[in-house]
Amino acid sequence: MSLMFTVPERFVGFAHMDQKTFFELSDWILANVASQITPDISVEESLFVFLDIVAQGNSFSTVAYGWDHDLELTQGIFLNVLNALTILRESREIADTCPPFTQTRKRWEVARKWNQKRSRMGAGGGVVRIGYDEMCRDGLEVDQECLKEALMALNNFIHENADHDES
Repeated sequence: MSLMFTVPERFVGFAHMDQKTFFELSDWILANVASQITPDISVEESLFVFLDIVAQGNSFSTVAYGWDHDLELTQGIFLNVLNALTILRESREIADTCPPFTQTRKRWEVARKWNQKRSRMGAGGGVVRIGYDEMCRDGLEVDQECLKEALMALNNFIHENADHDES
């Protein structure tokens, strides 16, 4: 949580958005999405946990340890934020001026790791492992298209609300 009060460059380096945009996203989620996890976990902390996995590419076990949560709660937080971003994507059109996902994909460490050949194909497309640690075998399998849409919604929100677009 100390990231909220840190120097802007460090915050942007972790979250890939400025603090103003982060808090606007937090406010949007709070106003529009019912949380499925304990009320002891704030929306801001949930976003940090999600970004620790998606933006930084850390495993669930590493993030759980770093945020002093158990693995199941950490995975629940991730899925809760994924759901919120899915609702955001369904409620807003992507701005014409928003850079395409192919240009912003490098922003998200988790998307850099996607390998089309290794994605297991299911009914709705590929399934990707998120937050996986070989030793702990702690990752989740998530529908790649669902995660991509959520990241597109996040990119669009950052684009529309940030003072400048961080790539």
